[in-house]
Amino acid sequence: MCRYIASDKLSVPRAEIEDILEELKERLEEKYGLKSLIMVVGSVKRNLVTVDENGHFDLDYNLCFIKVPQEVRDNLQGLKDRVRSNLDEITDEDYYYARNSTSVITLERADGSFSLDLGILVKNKNGEYCRLVRNRNNYQLREVAHLYNTEMQERYIRQHSAMKRVSELYLMHKNKHPETDSFHLYLEVVNTVFNETGGQKMSKVSGNTHTKNQMDAHANQKNPNNSSSKAMANNRSNQMNPNNSAYWKSRGKSGR
Repeated sequence: MCRYIASDKLSVPRAEIEDILEELKERLEEKYGLKSLIMVVGSVKRNLVTVDENGHFDLDYNLCFIKVPQEVRDNLQGLKDRVRSNLDEITDEDYYYARNSTSVITLERADGSFSLDLGILVKNKNGEYCRLVRNRNNYQLREVAHLYNTEMQERYIRQHSAMKRVSELYLMHKNKHPETDSFHLYLEVVNTVFNETGGQKMSKVSGNTHTKNQMDAHANQKNPNNSSSKAMANNRSNQMNPNNSAYWKSRGKSGR
């Protein structure tokens, strides 16, 4: 069974991993001109790292490429291979060779104490990060729009004092689905608790938070076949007609 590990037990492993990633980032820029930044994510960022019965735990990080030339985009497998091979060059006998998993590169410490799960993110033409994944032998960039909602969802959860529920549910799912990587598991748990505490959605137009009922009502108002939409259209039409009393009423006058 998994249990939570105290944050002070993570300081040395995190420092070790972050030193490796900083060197990796510098190498990739010097050798290939690929600029990137390192992002701590998921359970590591929220101090929800779990340790299994063997004392092993995972540390989740993302390597986010800011700008990638088209020739690199045309060879995504080559990009992932560059990251993996340079990781192997940096690490010594304290680590096994890095493994190419479906959505991450896994670097495991030889003593079995912990491992790094490194996701690779690349910005698309719209400036949004996409995750580099392997689907069988096909490498592709997959949109991760839910990443942009997670912080908003976390704020909402904190406002409703439900972070304890996140902690409880994450540990439960970690024990139930040990094969699922921590990063995606955490995102799923946050989304679940977010819906449990109100089922709210983020409006893409205004950037404001609305309830599901509010969003549905807004959608109905935009539907030309809906009665409320027709009523609003008629009202606007009347307000534009100088022969209608609503025209003068909307302008604070009694009419002619």
